[in-house]
Amino acid sequence: MNTIKLKYIKYLFLFVASTSLFTSCDEDEQLQPNIDAIYTSNTDLDKNQGFPDDVVMAEGVDLQDVKTITFDGKVDVLFNPVFNSNLAISFSIPFDEDKGSRFGVQKITFTKENGTSFQTDFEILQPVPTINKFNPERPTVGTPVTVNGKWFNNVLDVIYQGESMNFETISSTQLSFTIPANLTQGGQLEIITKGGSVVKQLDIYLGFEELIIADFDGGGLRPNNNWIAYGDYNTLEYKNAGGISGNYAELTWVGATANGYNGSQSDAGALMLNETNPEKVKFLMQVNANGAIGTVIEIFIVDTDGVNWAINYTIAADGWQTVEAIVADFGKNYDPSNQSDGDANPAAINQVKVGIGQNSGTPNPSTVQFDNIKWQVFETVQPSTLPPTGPKNILLNGDLELGDSDNFENWGMWNGADRMTAETTEIHGGARALKVVNPAAGNSWDAQFVSDAVTTEVGKEYTASMWIKGETVTLRFSTNADAGALYGVDYTTTTEWQQVTWDFVANDASTRLVLDMGVSQGTFYIDDIELKEKI
Repeated sequence: MNTIKLKYIKYLFLFVASTSLFTSCDEDEQLQPNIDAIYTSNTDLDKNQGFPDDVVMAEGVDLQDVKTITFDGKVDVLFNPVFNSNLAISFSIPFDEDKGSRFGVQKITFTKENGTSFQTDFEILQPVPTINKFNPERPTVGTPVTVNGKWFNNVLDVIYQGESMNFETISSTQLSFTIPANLTQGGQLEIITKGGSVVKQLDIYLGFEELIIADFDGGGLRPNNNWIAYGDYNTLEYKNAGGISGNYAELTWVGATANGYNGSQSDAGALMLNETNPEKVKFLMQVNANGAIGTVIEIFIVDTDGVNWAINYTIAADGWQTVEAIVADFGKNYDPSNQSDGDANPAAINQVKVGIGQNSGTPNPSTVQFDNIKWQVFETVQPSTLPPTGPKNILLNGDLELGDSDNFENWGMWNGADRMTAETTEIHGGARALKVVNPAAGNSWDAQFVSDAVTTEVGKEYTASMWIKGETVTLRFSTNADAGALYGVDYTTTTEWQQVTWDFVANDASTRLVLDMGVSQGTFYIDDIELKEKI
């Protein structure tokens, strides 16, 4: 009982005592018991009104010896006659749905010990509803949720995130509705009844747990705005004008080519994830290039072994947009197309890099803004976001990223090794390419770059391809196999990167791809070599 009710009862005691001292009843006078009005301590209510459990005082005449008080002919009141007098009776408003209690105007019947009864009208008001909890606490999108609370009577509407829901009232303490399947975040739930409305935050489970990496507003696994820019970048700044949620990072490139690459990177702090399945973890980031269609954004996640796993995102529309990719979509060693060299372990990732693809047709100059970098960890395997790519590259280290100094793993320099070096500026993709300097014209086999043997199927057609650039020289593909060599046509390099291809039918179960490069004098570059089954 609250303080107001205690104070109210104190005054009632005084009232009862005063009526006993200063009033008397003539035994011969025949009074008719009557209720003049019923009041509550809530001064905002009219007389003869109250909410369930309110303490009220019924005032009238000849009210002594009242034995029972019944609401609506169904629900009896528990009361203490000590608090009664011939002028007043105090009691609490009952409400028992099992016995038929209802809201609205109804009769209260007072019955005295001698059997005399009398009535008065009274309105039980419906209280404002309350919400106690949800079951489940965080419902999954597309599934039902039960709302537990009180006074869910006469429900007019259930509104979640501004939209009316189809709902079922289970009882006055429970109702349920289904979380829309298209929602991407939780929000406010409002229940509206004839008694009023209540609002409570209802979070939802999207089928994944979300971990912010960086929002540039002090949140996430990398909360400090201490990213470091590198390579041919122009500026790296933190801004908020035109952003979507506070601050964002802005990287610019104005055409420098000294390094052949640019970017920015978070600190390489603690590990971010526990999940080890790369198909259950999704990377998301919001980006904007201010309408510069064609801008290529290079995104890398880096593991504790220093391996850079890459995806590229090309801006195709104006405004902020979201990059999404499961970890399994990232290609190894700076090369998004390197999908045959295994997948990153999400539990080993500790750094994120963002750059502008200055060798991929990106407008010059370019500005890339990025924000809200996050992980989503799912309970189930998620589909790849990569477009269908057809057969995979069966060459190992076809992107030439692996190797120390001027060596390339999985490739041999059979002739002219002194002419071949690793190139880090004139590159088509990633961070390394092959540079060849022929001091004089000669034979095709004077400079040969040869792959490790790969398994091929006799009689099946394959496509070999590579990207070439440089001074005007001639080169070709050939094969090395026990069944004999096959030779491709001659290609001529230009000052721009171009892809050349050669189709051949395998004549052996084991084949090496050979680049014959010694016929012409000059300097040229080769990158991103592939060998695939022909579609």
